[in-house]
Amino acid sequence: MEIPSIYLNRILSEAAKKSASSFHLSVGSLPMMRINDQLFPMPGESIATSETLNKIIQSLLSQDEQAKLHGRRGIVLVKIIAGNFRFRVNIFYQKDMPALSFHYIPGAIKSLAELKLPKVLRDFINFNYGLLIIAGPFSSGKTTTAVSFIEEINNASASRVITIEDPIEYLFVNKKSVIEQRQVGRDVKSVKEGVNYCMEEDVDLVFIGEIRKDFSDVIPPILELAAGNCLVVLEINSDSSVRVAEKILSSLEKNMSAQAARYSFADVLNGIIVQKLMRCRGGGMALATEVLLANPAIKSLIRENKIYQFTNVMQTFREEGMISMEKAVEELVKSGDVQG
Repeated sequence: MEIPSIYLNRILSEAAKKSASSFHLSVGSLPMMRINDQLFPMPGESIATSETLNKIIQSLLSQDEQAKLHGRRGIVLVKIIAGNFRFRVNIFYQKDMPALSFHYIPGAIKSLAELKLPKVLRDFINFNYGLLIIAGPFSSGKTTTAVSFIEEINNASASRVITIEDPIEYLFVNKKSVIEQRQVGRDVKSVKEGVNYCMEEDVDLVFIGEIRKDFSDVIPPILELAAGNCLVVLEINSDSSVRVAEKILSSLEKNMSAQAARYSFADVLNGIIVQKLMRCRGGGMALATEVLLANPAIKSLIRENKIYQFTNVMQTFREEGMISMEKAVEELVKSGDVQG
């Protein structure tokens, strides 16, 4: 049998040549790579076997990580493979057989302008407290946007930044700011513990990556942190501002009355950014971005339990920089970047 490291490095090399964003290994299937959001089989490769994937897993994971995998039947972590290439690796089981997904993490952090994000996003850098939510479905670039936002602060101001991530994907180099990255399960026991720790710290910005468990228990302290002298950037898996608000309010209502939940959320919210990646006509991907700014009209809708009217307010305050996902997609289609 081929040595697992040689097999994996060859697949990595092929994926890099094709500019693939990710690749997937599953028992009984050819290795698959994702290019411009489409899956393609890797030419010339053999079908993956359970023995090969198990040996790859053993070569990638420490004994503690293997124990977690077997206990949870799944693990997500970041690994450096084939030199200095960083990948977010998702290892899980399907039909009681191992499967692996590798997502490439670029070494360089792109600016907000390079990502072609709305200019209004940079205005949030000037907030000293409150909550900014960056949302989108899986693999929509949420973490990339959050990291770019933090890097803007790193380049512009002398701030203390703490990140709470599971796992840490991008690595920062301190410039004007001091950035401390804490990984759940290694540097802090849980997201909630990390948030509570930040309440006792002198910190200007806290970034909280996607919360994988105990969401309802973590949201109340996050809002408490955002109500203080600290800007909180929170990553959420959701496809619209309305659904983000529903998710937050539903979690808060498990700990307080519905009215108290609405007022608490409205008081701290600065804005919601929702992302969606779309295929371009000539190849590549384009980013459609919904922008909701928590102005007095939006805060009133939240307090009055009328979040379903978000889209109407986004249209009314278009000149302030708000835009619904529907309009964002429409503009990309009109520009010719994507197909309608």
